[in-house]
Amino acid sequence: MQVSPHIVIPTENGVARTSTYRTLIHSKFFVIYWTGSTLVLLALQFVSISLAWFVLKTTGSSVRVAIILAVIPIARMATSPFIGRLLDRLPRRRLMVIDNVGQAILYLSIPIMTWMHILTFPILVGVVTAAAALSPLSMIGRGVLLPNLVSANDLEVANGFSQFRSGLVTLLGPAVGGILVAAIGAPLTLLVTAACYAAYVLSLMGIPATRYRTRFPRDPSTTSDPAPNPWRFLWNSPALLIIGMVTLFFNLTYGPLEPALPVMVDRVYHSGAGTLGLVWSSFAVGSLLGTLLWSRFRPQWSLRWFITGVIIGWGLFSGLTGFTTHPWEAMLTLFGGGLVYSPYNIVAATWQQRLIPDHLRGSVFGVFQSVTSSGLPVGQLIGGVVVSVWGAGATITIGGAATMLLGLVVASLRAPWSRVPDTSVSQ
Repeated sequence: MQVSPHIVIPTENGVARTSTYRTLIHSKFFVIYWTGSTLVLLALQFVSISLAWFVLKTTGSSVRVAIILAVIPIARMATSPFIGRLLDRLPRRRLMVIDNVGQAILYLSIPIMTWMHILTFPILVGVVTAAAALSPLSMIGRGVLLPNLVSANDLEVANGFSQFRSGLVTLLGPAVGGILVAAIGAPLTLLVTAACYAAYVLSLMGIPATRYRTRFPRDPSTTSDPAPNPWRFLWNSPALLIIGMVTLFFNLTYGPLEPALPVMVDRVYHSGAGTLGLVWSSFAVGSLLGTLLWSRFRPQWSLRWFITGVIIGWGLFSGLTGFTTHPWEAMLTLFGGGLVYSPYNIVAATWQQRLIPDHLRGSVFGVFQSVTSSGLPVGQLIGGVVVSVWGAGATITIGGAATMLLGLVVASLRAPWSRVPDTSVSQ
């Protein structure tokens, strides 16, 4: 199946862009989608903060912190291709409701087992793995659903809203999560997490089932294959293939930061979970500002140099975090990292949604997520080991240097980029 690598994103003047914002804000189903997604993404932030701090304080092992963080993307990677196909063939809303009810129950079981004094580290790994294995139903489902809620011309702005939401959640989530863990403890924080999942289920039910349904193309010749191959689809779409491979290695070089930063806060800054949340929130502030600046100016850069700039910029700022000795220094460097990184998700999501037809979105998104997310657990596990040998600061600096090297490699690869038209990311 040959797919055109071109993407056309209409250039909007200020009046048109304002009209689009108003259209989305007054769209009942988009507001329900945005609000529910915000709640569940907050829950994911609470999970990361509470689990990392809980394991660090109960075991004292940076390797176990890396393991508990790594099993989440590993489980998602393993189930994403299968789940993607389910979303193209079975009722999407029902699947997403089952996912979030299941995750709420699983995370609720952690504090219950803690209070019963039966929770062990292997059991914790099993519960977290099961919850993460379910999560692609909603993670992929949100990306599949969004183009069915807004018009094609509103899609990039809708993704901008989604990136703004992600930045807002990353700003509030770690801070609120850190405060919750410090105030009520990790087990009770997971109870709050389960409540967020329950609220998200209600938002899913508030969107009509017709908006979830798979839309097939009018031309029957495009659906003659009863089981289209998502791998072939990606291979025949150079832009998606490049974005996928870059994201894979980007996740790999980013991964060491996640297990290293809690250790940095605890053993270098001599501070607690609240500080960890604030450090991550500084990244979110930069991400929010970067999203607003990108939406306002939308530079006419080619995809090649856009991706290169984002990778090198993030590598520089994240690498500098390894040299910090005080929390406010880390907050400044991660603020800069968020500023340069945030437009990546807007551009990548829009290219994916526009190039992949609705009847294939679940399958292709599933494969895409499985491939790209595989770099994160590898990076996290490597980071956990390196932290135990060389320390948190060195681990973060090495990860940043590796990311900058990746950016230089991406810029130097002429043959793959020759298959992609020199089209502006915002054209």
